[in-house]
Amino acid sequence: MEKKFYLLAALALILIVSGGIYAYTYTTAIDTIATPAATGDIATVNATGTQPNWSSILTPVNNDVILRPMGIGDETNVKYQYPAATEHWDKVDDTSPDGDSTYIYTPSLGWEEDLYQIENHSTQTAGGDIQYVEVFMVPRVTASATQVSAYVHIKTNGLEANGASENLSANYTEYSNPWSLNPQSSGSWTWQEIDNLQIGVGMREGGVGIDSLCTQVYAEVNFDAPDLAGNTPNGDLYEITVNSGYEGNLQVRVYLTNTDALQKAYNYIDMHLYLESSQEAGKTPDYRLMNLQNGVAIFNLVNISGGSYTLSINGGTYQLTSRETSEWAAGWTVTPEFYCEAEQR
Repeated sequence: MEKKFYLLAALALILIVSGGIYAYTYTTAIDTIATPAATGDIATVNATGTQPNWSSILTPVNNDVILRPMGIGDETNVKYQYPAATEHWDKVDDTSPDGDSTYIYTPSLGWEEDLYQIENHSTQTAGGDIQYVEVFMVPRVTASATQVSAYVHIKTNGLEANGASENLSANYTEYSNPWSLNPQSSGSWTWQEIDNLQIGVGMREGGVGIDSLCTQVYAEVNFDAPDLAGNTPNGDLYEITVNSGYEGNLQVRVYLTNTDALQKAYNYIDMHLYLESSQEAGKTPDYRLMNLQNGVAIFNLVNISGGSYTLSINGGTYQLTSRETSEWAAGWTVTPEFYCEAEQR
């Protein structure tokens, strides 16, 4: 009888230690052991109502891109260039006006026109909806002008169009003309039309014996498109609520489940996942990095007693594949999808 008593006591102790929250074990009599039904989950994991605003990544912002001459266009009729070597377009392609160092010029009574090929846009720097195209020129005359003697000049879809004719100063001065719609189609500009656009100037003498000169020509395209790169949206992902009767350790694992769709929109996305009161929260850095390469983050809650713990994104950066979403592969998304689980450890 004494051996039976010790055997039952040892078995009761083993069940009390290992049963966990699912099967609390207790003794009802010295020689009787009972295990009631489970009292509930160790922990529940629920999505919060304060998720990161992933759609903010697609919010268009207004930007400009500058496109400069880079080749000969359909017209090279302005009479002279300085220096005389090479081509007209490289006399007016300056990032900043270089004054009399390089320019095209004419002493002619009649109008003469130049057109230049310009750089193609890059979806890394431009995209979305085009608001307007504005063409700039920086000309001057060699003495006080007695007549208008220069205008900006473009060619799109086979049609030539001009800006206002200007009465030039003896000092280099910037003039421009905007086109909110394509003058050939009377519709919104497309990026293909921008890539095929030619820009230039029309010039004649500013008066008898008065040369007209131009030292710079360029186009500015104004557009609305999402930023190419930025900071990852922050917010709370999950609330992990531990049973009030549980004392011990938990391991929390978070998985990124839609990597393939994200790779069609992002070059990269780094997310800093933070779990309050976790072992990892007390280290440097205090987060776990999740990205398109690893796809999982693990946290440990040690020696806890019930409680609620928030798993959040508190930092990170991203870069989109381009600013033109129409060029992204089918099935893209900018919204990560997660799966989170918490287990006794």
